[in-house]
Amino acid sequence: MEAEKNVLIGIQISGEGAQVTWYDSSLEEPQTLSLPGEGEDGLIRVPADAWKGALRGGRFGMQSLGKFMTRLIGMVPGNPSVDSLRVSVTVPDLTQELGDHIIACLEEMGIERRNLFLQDWRTSFYYYVVSMKRELWNGDVAFIRLRNMQMHGSILHIDRTVRPWVVTIQDIVSADVSDRARGKRNDEDWNKERDRIFYEFLGKLFERRNVSTSYLYGNYFDRSWAERSFQYLTFRRHAFQGQNLFSKGACYSLLIRMGIRHIPDMLFMGVDMVTHNIGMRLRVKGREQYHLLIPAGVNWYEAHSRIEIIPDSETSITVLTTPMEGGETVGRVLRLDHFPDRKNRATRLRMTIYFSSAHRCEIEVEDLGFGGIHPSSGRVWKRQVIL
Repeated sequence: MEAEKNVLIGIQISGEGAQVTWYDSSLEEPQTLSLPGEGEDGLIRVPADAWKGALRGGRFGMQSLGKFMTRLIGMVPGNPSVDSLRVSVTVPDLTQELGDHIIACLEEMGIERRNLFLQDWRTSFYYYVVSMKRELWNGDVAFIRLRNMQMHGSILHIDRTVRPWVVTIQDIVSADVSDRARGKRNDEDWNKERDRIFYEFLGKLFERRNVSTSYLYGNYFDRSWAERSFQYLTFRRHAFQGQNLFSKGACYSLLIRMGIRHIPDMLFMGVDMVTHNIGMRLRVKGREQYHLLIPAGVNWYEAHSRIEIIPDSETSITVLTTPMEGGETVGRVLRLDHFPDRKNRATRLRMTIYFSSAHRCEIEVEDLGFGGIHPSSGRVWKRQVIL
């Protein structure tokens, strides 16, 4: 019953614009909002100061970002309560600084951190694709977009020979359609030339691949000039075009996380995914055993673990990292230099592990003292591990 009360919101935001997709139990499928400020390309204009605030922070920038995010969420139908909101924000490339600024703004609105999620556009595209009918991703899936007047083509591939299925997205081809490529051609000649460029682009993208579906992002690609290319694009293949791929993918990710929708057992090898299992050996009731702290396959921004331990004569902490695809387990040692002079097992330590990027693990150990017997020394030991 509790899940039925939730309102799931996917927000796509970048310097180019924003989109909002939402879902609740009254809907069969997530719906994308049409909001005031939407441009001809279907995107909602993002104030320059708001996007600068997301990237760089600062008091004025954060205020602008907060007002914009509040306006977006406030226009979701039904005026849902803050407690009911589950929000996934998707950005072109996820960094810790960008993520921190977005999370801080949403928390300021009263949304709890445990109900907030972040992901990059590739991850959102993955969630979008696998939420569609199976026939649309029986083969490879192509993603085509224009960025800085360069056409870019990528392929989403699902390896079904392993369990769980492994999903990858690979950049395959790009092509220049800027004024430099156009040269002095008139409109008619340029349309013929960029149709030729697009046709060759698609040939390289589809070469030796069984592409079942293509998704074109944005409104640049148009049959009025790409007649031959569109014929090739849609020959025995599905093709779709739109601007809400990422916001809808972010919303689908919430449906899957909450168990409202189900997909086959898959592992997405995205650029924002932790590729190592992080753990350590602990003594529990006199027996030493392995304790998993962070599993491989999670979004690095959501990879966080905190544990309290009482050392037994040790003056160092060893964290074990194991590649998810198999390989050698490596012990990463954090030496507790200048450890307080106390009796054995009379110190309580809090160890926190988090990631500052997909391949940069941060380990922090804090001395908590030992009840009323030994106050905390205030010491904090840190180590950064590159994976």
